[in-house]
Amino acid sequence: MIRLLVADDHQILLDGFELIFRNSEEIEVVATATNGKMVLDVLKKQAVDVILMDIGMPEMTGLEACKEVRKKYPKVKVIALSTYKNPSYIKRMTQNGAVGYLLKSSPADEIKIAIKKVAAGERYYSKELQDVLLDALFSKPNAPLPSVTKREKEVLLLLSKGMNYREISDKLFISINTVNSHRKNLISKFGVKNSTELVKEAMEQGVI
Repeated sequence: MIRLLVADDHQILLDGFELIFRNSEEIEVVATATNGKMVLDVLKKQAVDVILMDIGMPEMTGLEACKEVRKKYPKVKVIALSTYKNPSYIKRMTQNGAVGYLLKSSPADEIKIAIKKVAAGERYYSKELQDVLLDALFSKPNAPLPSVTKREKEVLLLLSKGMNYREISDKLFISINTVNSHRKNLISKFGVKNSTELVKEAMEQGVI
């Protein structure tokens, strides 16, 4: 039986995966997590073979968590889980130790195949990904990313989810002025003009 951990910050998706594998004789969802820190906490207590890891989670992103899993639990296999086909995401997750990449739109049968192949020591990438995206794994390294603080990354992630200043302020327990200050700093660091361009650029570079 393959022991599976599913990490995503949307409860409806976690519930969906538990439903998919509820009657499986080959794969068991032994735990779920809503952020990268929870993933590491689970691994301290629970034996896991494969992790389905969302990339854009709060507190600790999938990129960061994947790197920590590779360092501390090298036998655990990570499959990135994302809505994006961006080559930067694929490349950075692979560099951080992921051995697979699935789109959230992937059918249940493909997800099961991916988990079994990865557990057996193979790599797996979603069929929807074009060859050019896989070729990006072997292209030249990206230019150094802008230096982003933990708080700036939290603000950036919430902006990417469509939250306004008030919602971000309430979520992070900081003032609206502080939210705006972080946003301005991020716009300057990424060399863009507005929040829309900021989120797009951050996604392109795999920061969120």
